[in-house]
Amino acid sequence: MPLLLVAAWLAYSLVRDAGDSATFTSPNAFAIAVAKDTASGFLPGAIVATLARAIAGFLIGAGAGLTVGLAIGLWRPVDRLLSPTIDSARQVALFAWIPLLSAWLGNGEAMKVSLISLGAFFPVALATAVACANVSRHYLEVGQVLELSRRQEVSKIILPAAAPAIVAGLELGLNIAWLGTIGAEYLIGTGYINGMGDGLGAYLAQAREYARMDRILIGVIALALVGLALDRFVSWSSRKVFPWHRQ
Repeated sequence: MPLLLVAAWLAYSLVRDAGDSATFTSPNAFAIAVAKDTASGFLPGAIVATLARAIAGFLIGAGAGLTVGLAIGLWRPVDRLLSPTIDSARQVALFAWIPLLSAWLGNGEAMKVSLISLGAFFPVALATAVACANVSRHYLEVGQVLELSRRQEVSKIILPAAAPAIVAGLELGLNIAWLGTIGAEYLIGTGYINGMGDGLGAYLAQAREYARMDRILIGVIALALVGLALDRFVSWSSRKVFPWHRQ
């Protein structure tokens, strides 16, 4: 499919007047822009900034989600205390948190990372809680027969049985965190770090502002490729850690 799309692009560029760079860019102009922005460090800097921000937010959000999800899934009183609030809060669209977070944290890095963390938190917490709470009763009965302690039951039965669903929640959390990163950069900040674009979202925002269709296309493709690489990395890691979990 990518090859067919490139072929169609090449064919279309031959019959279209490519003079209007605001609505169309030719493959040649695209290649020149890629080479120029790569050589200047503009594009690599944007990719690195976005990756760093996405990973930081994901680690914070996923870590909190795992902790809260385990507590909800393993202890009924915690479930009754926290689940109604979390179920209500996760109904709020991610970008609807921006006004509140901006009022509390401003429009700097702390606000962006907090928004990304929220995006990762809810799917990880929900997947972890549901996975731990729904472990097969037959597995738990084996633990009772073996007279396992509660700690042994959690570590040797519940967590291994829940691991595939938890990994699926982590993958979803990473995906939402990645989308949240781009949205935060695009909507909140279009500043610069050491002369380089402050993330791919800012790279796209600047390209839109100056009607640079070549850079818009570069940004979109870069987002797709980096996001795909992150997703494949998580899938590969989960297969190594949990061989019985197949994607």
